Amino acid sequence: MTWRQAVVIGITTFLAVIVQVTLLSRLGLPGATPDLVVVTVVAIALAMGPVPGATAGFSAGILIDLAPPADTLLGVNALVYIAVGFITGFVIDPRDRTVPIMIGIVGLAAAASTLAVAALDSLMGATRVSWEDMPTMVLTSALYAVVMAPLVIVGMAWVARRVAPDVSVLTG
Repeated sequence: MTWRQAVVIGITTFLAVIVQVTLLSRLGLPGATPDLVVVTVVAIALAMGPVPGATAGFSAGILIDLAPPADTLLGVNALVYIAVGFITGFVIDPRDRTVPIMIGIVGLAAAASTLAVAALDSLMGATRVSWEDMPTMVLTSALYAVVMAPLVIVGMAWVARRVAPDVSVLTG
């Protein structure tokens, strides 16, 4: 990973956390809060590869865990977002990255991260998880991510091509 990639990852994850905590969490939409952070982590992983995706996942997860009103243990979101960033950057072949597939990956990643954070919280004894509401939370999380995905993925691909064209995985 180059220093230019590190700067892009740092800035984009920080901005995604700020927008999610200050704006998206206050929208009052039904179900889950739109998870711009997981969409950004997946966009970075698709544009730059698995290691930058995991790096973005770790930094974004720690920032989300530290940002108020944090209601999970420190590191839970970081672990989940590391897995999301690495897996989405590693599993999909760059030749198979069409827009519908990438949007589907974002939706699956958002649903999986919502479920994984709830499962880890429950395993660690948190009482805040309502399993009766979990199907609605997973579905709305995936739906909101799919709505945000086209703009974030295209924007991240554009930035990756401009900042580090020699290491950008996403073409087009």
